[in-house]
Amino acid sequence: MIKTITVNYVDILRREMYAANLTFNKKILKVEKISDVVDPTLEYCTPGLVDSHVHIESSMLTPQGFARMVLPFGTVGVVCDPHEIANVMGEEGVRFMMRDASKAPLHIAFAIPSCVPATPFETNGATFGPAEIERLMPDGVALAEMMNYPGILARDPKVLEEISIAKKAGKPIDGHIPGIVDDRLRQYVEAGISTDHESFTLAEARSKIAKGMKILIREGSAARNLDALAPLFKTDIDNIMACTDDAHPDDIRERGHIDKFYRRALADGVDIYDIFKALTLNPVRHYNLDVGVLQEGDNADFVILSDIKSFKVRASYINGEMVYDAKMGIIARQSRSERINNFIERSFIDDDFKVVAPSANPTVRVIGLVPDQIVSESLEWRPTVEQGGEVTSDVAQDIVKIAVVNRYAPAPVAVGFIKGTGLKSGAIASSIAHDSHNVVIIGENAHSMRLAAETMFRMKGGICVLGNGVQVRRLKLPVAGLMSSEPWEVVADDYLSLINLARTRCGVTLASPFMTMAFMSLLVIPSLKIGDKGLFDVDSFQFTTLFK
Repeated sequence: MIKTITVNYVDILRREMYAANLTFNKKILKVEKISDVVDPTLEYCTPGLVDSHVHIESSMLTPQGFARMVLPFGTVGVVCDPHEIANVMGEEGVRFMMRDASKAPLHIAFAIPSCVPATPFETNGATFGPAEIERLMPDGVALAEMMNYPGILARDPKVLEEISIAKKAGKPIDGHIPGIVDDRLRQYVEAGISTDHESFTLAEARSKIAKGMKILIREGSAARNLDALAPLFKTDIDNIMACTDDAHPDDIRERGHIDKFYRRALADGVDIYDIFKALTLNPVRHYNLDVGVLQEGDNADFVILSDIKSFKVRASYINGEMVYDAKMGIIARQSRSERINNFIERSFIDDDFKVVAPSANPTVRVIGLVPDQIVSESLEWRPTVEQGGEVTSDVAQDIVKIAVVNRYAPAPVAVGFIKGTGLKSGAIASSIAHDSHNVVIIGENAHSMRLAAETMFRMKGGICVLGNGVQVRRLKLPVAGLMSSEPWEVVADDYLSLINLARTRCGVTLASPFMTMAFMSLLVIPSLKIGDKGLFDVDSFQFTTLFK
């Protein structure tokens, strides 16, 4: 059935805006210009927006649920890196994501995970390497973020083989090299790495652009770099894209998805055509996405805006079919997602979460949180040692315990200390713990942390809050311990309740406590982190001791 819509048409390639008739079926058949003057009685037809790098699993939703969440914000396509589920379930997990995405009313392209696990210094749930990448690459648009930059510099055969597979397939290679702008960056780029989404200063981003990289400006739930990098919209429009990387549903509901980049750039005085270049055209071209940009012969992928300044979406179209209407909501039904998981059975005692000092006057290495960032500092602390040699939390100095529990094998619990959470009592826990997704717990005392661990293993993944040793609330994530197939609104409400309880019952002061906690076990982001095998110094890329 051929459809015709009369709209104010925004042509981003020709940099024109005019009144037009848009006629389409599955493809755009004809754009008939009615007038060079915008008709104030008409709505605006613009290209939809593209998230150039996202871990859908971090939304705690399946691909189908994620699509239903972002469509109302004008997103028509995403480049998904299923790195999280690959760490838990391997190739089986990636193929699950692809199957589920095929049922979603959204263009979901896949970058094939490259570093699983991210380092050899942690335990994950599956083997994933060159063989898996080669089998999956025909269904992907890129090799996903190459986090193992030391492997590139050392010319690690496995790393070089993964890069070679992508090059032979003619697919771009995404990067991940935070804070490095010296000669190591040059070697990294020369290996074939084309993008980076880890820049958190303008100087760093510009150094990477100067060496030939595209910058994916990230504005997620925990890592928020838009304020620092917004000037790139005016100086480097050809070399930027937008991404959320990791974003939770409550945050997207409150602040929007890629549309928040649009509003920020427009408020900064950026030309509207340049905004669409960064948010649509650049990722479509870089990743060769099957997403239309409102040119004749393209897929009929676009949005109808009732307000072009605020990017208020009245309707969204994918492949010529309306998939979202502001009054009716999402048009397509959501089918039930498969449930796959990887969790052993474990039990614990309080002693698993206790720390005993080697001397009467020790110096302890402490993970120092940096507000709104996933990087951390390496701090030192001189604690008071309790009778029997135990080192406990010091809430007066905002220093409490953090633990990582192996969910794949019965191994000792890794326990350390962290500063900057605000937590004063009880414990919070999650099986979303980048990148291997073991169980991460922050708590004031060993008993609360033990109860949190037992809760996590009983429900085989999710998030929980315990106040004063009593379970307050939990969110089950039965799909790989990462995702729920419940409607996104339900997940958002439950997650927000957990955040509020973490604040009111435990005293947590972080803007996004569970997302921040999840990144404290990511051993490739500076400076001090903790994995299931112990405390890790990212700057020297080796384990370090808790007591200095």
